[in-house]
Amino acid sequence: MISLVFLFFIVFTFSKCKKTTSSDSTPNTTKYFPLVKTIIQNNCLSCHSTSGNWSGRPTAFDMDSSIAKQYTSIKASISDPVTPMNKRMPQTGALSTNDINTILNWYNAGGKTSD
Repeated sequence: MISLVFLFFIVFTFSKCKKTTSSDSTPNTTKYFPLVKTIIQNNCLSCHSTSGNWSGRPTAFDMDSSIAKQYTSIKASISDPVTPMNKRMPQTGALSTNDINTILNWYNAGGKTSD
């Protein structure tokens, strides 16, 4: 009888353990900066580069460090409420939802060039 109770206890205890799968224990390995850099190249450099229509004013994104330094402003210009000081970018039209989410994920990860 005691061994039956013991066996039940062991089975019950292990049945409550959470099984981990490889996806549960694998950290997020998405590298956001290369994706963000591509979004910036495709949508922002026509104005925000030293050779762009506006000569990069007020900010040029020619260098990775320039993009990372402005990560808060980039996030604000694509997702925060529009105000007189916060214009929606790019001026040619909104980014796709996927591009916005990529930038938001990069921002939430710290907005670094190597995340």
